Amino acid sequence: MHPKDRDLLQLQSFLTFRLARVHARLNTQAGNLLRQTSDISLSQWRVLAMIGAGGADTVFAADIRRVMGFDKGLFSRTLQGLSKDGLVRSATDIQDHRRQRLSLTEDGREVYDRTLPVMRGRQNKLRAALEPEELTALMSALDKLEAVVAQDDEA
Repeated sequence: MHPKDRDLLQLQSFLTFRLARVHARLNTQAGNLLRQTSDISLSQWRVLAMIGAGGADTVFAADIRRVMGFDKGLFSRTLQGLSKDGLVRSATDIQDHRRQRLSLTEDGREVYDRTLPVMRGRQNKLRAALEPEELTALMSALDKLEAVVAQDDEA
């Protein structure tokens, strides 16, 4: 076996390589579904979903960004696009002027309501590919990996 082939096989066994490959394929699939269903990007869907699931007056921009792990620039551009498209409205929080409250507009709610069943169906299909024990083990493994990364980030 050629050394480059051996290196490639070794790379393919890296956990981060496998996760990145699956992540890229999942994102491509989601992007295609979203274009067909609502003509929005995956980043836009994630923000809409967080707002839609959180209720009208309880969702803060900083909380969504933190939970989703978006960098500030990507989040800002995504939010600006959603606002420009009339899907999201933002307002300064009355009690803390540094915080931005987000809510869906009527059009945003319509996109959310139309898209959610499609994305839930996708989640159900992905989950159905795994046995219940496998899904539990996967979620546990992802929790552990996130904890390790968080510890490294704090160091």
